[in-house]
Amino acid sequence: MFDSTFWFKAFELLASLSILVFVHELGHFMWARFFKVGVEKFYLFFDGYDFALVRWNKQGLHFFDWIHLPRLVNPSETEYGIGWVPLGGYCAIVGMVDETHNSEQADMDRPDAFVKQGKFAQFMIMVGGVLNNVILAVIIYIGMAWHWGKDVLEIENLPYGVEYSALAKDIGFQDGDMIVAFDGERVSDFNAIGNHLLLANDVTVRRGGGEVTFALPDTLGTHFLKEKDIMSFLSLRQPMVVADLLADGPAARAALQAGDSIVMVDSVLTPYFADVTSQLKLHAGDSVRIGYYRGDSLCVADVLLTSDGKLGIYSKSLIGPEHLTHIDFTLAEAIPAGLQQGWTMLYNYVRQFKLVFTKEGAKELGGFGSMGAIFPEEWIWKAFWGLTAFISVALAFMNILPIPALDGGHIMILIIEAIIRRPLSNKLKDRLQYIGFGFIVLLMVAVNANDIIKFFF
Repeated sequence: MFDSTFWFKAFELLASLSILVFVHELGHFMWARFFKVGVEKFYLFFDGYDFALVRWNKQGLHFFDWIHLPRLVNPSETEYGIGWVPLGGYCAIVGMVDETHNSEQADMDRPDAFVKQGKFAQFMIMVGGVLNNVILAVIIYIGMAWHWGKDVLEIENLPYGVEYSALAKDIGFQDGDMIVAFDGERVSDFNAIGNHLLLANDVTVRRGGGEVTFALPDTLGTHFLKEKDIMSFLSLRQPMVVADLLADGPAARAALQAGDSIVMVDSVLTPYFADVTSQLKLHAGDSVRIGYYRGDSLCVADVLLTSDGKLGIYSKSLIGPEHLTHIDFTLAEAIPAGLQQGWTMLYNYVRQFKLVFTKEGAKELGGFGSMGAIFPEEWIWKAFWGLTAFISVALAFMNILPIPALDGGHIMILIIEAIIRRPLSNKLKDRLQYIGFGFIVLLMVAVNANDIIKFFF
């Protein structure tokens, strides 16, 4: 159940989140220092029950203990540490009501307390974590563009075009349509089509010698959430070429070989993969004559299909590296490319957030299990940094939501106080903090329970 792949992905997720949380909390810390606000503790991971793997300040360094370092010489000195609970980290700011202190525990009378600062300083301290996550994502995207470049599958370079599912055809697509625009904006990269389909109101395709525009339904996003794969909607159109055969399968018994290209089923021409599969389903469980090319020779064979209309073969993709356009970036070119990628990821994430409130979206909510599942089964630097950048964007957006206990909740309180020109009572802030924290805990329990249910059932 929990094999080496599980633990490896868990390690990748932990490494990614550790980087993101450290950078996020560093944003709060840096702005607090800039405005000379006291910071009691700055920790990676939580030091539950006051136990830390490492803790230090100018008074000493300790490993694996429950000892609170002395701070009598300088009460405003920061204690740094690494906790033992790998669920993020925190930056405990003096005089601030948050997940580390309520209003009675926070030292609000100190001159370097958070509450003693102006609204602009408080705002920058609170937004600092979100800013750092966005900046980190952009830096990662810049680095990826500079180091690895970018592979683009130009729609114009697709040798056989695109084929569509039954749902897509009901909407108005036809096999062979070449998508050229969404909402009037031209698109050239096939790999970008998925996000556009989720968000666009209409699509323009090249069909025959002209272009046709038609509307996309609002339910398309929930379809993708349910199917979890854009290829359930459209796929690259190509012939069915045998890559390998199942031992003692129908095709193997009929003496087909790797490299054979199937072009006919029961006297019906089937030039493309979808044509072959649709014809085979009509003859499920029966014997059918198929035509195929072996080299330049057209051959025929009678094949007894399986009960679900399968030949027992693995097909070969004819879309290879030669169809990709590789773009290399200088550092000067990578900077705007990284900025554009960061903005695109944030924009798409914000627009797709509405899907969370649909029935299918709620079913697909996941916690640490779902996050870990998106990481590869082996260490691939490009994948690791790409996923880390994406999670950084998601973390920034989620943290800025106006929910008490999140950065956005604190900012909401600052805005309210600026409007009414007086601070909210400490009792009200405590209650809001408890409500927000309780909501987050319940949400975490729910999404991780959803992961467990999907894993076992």
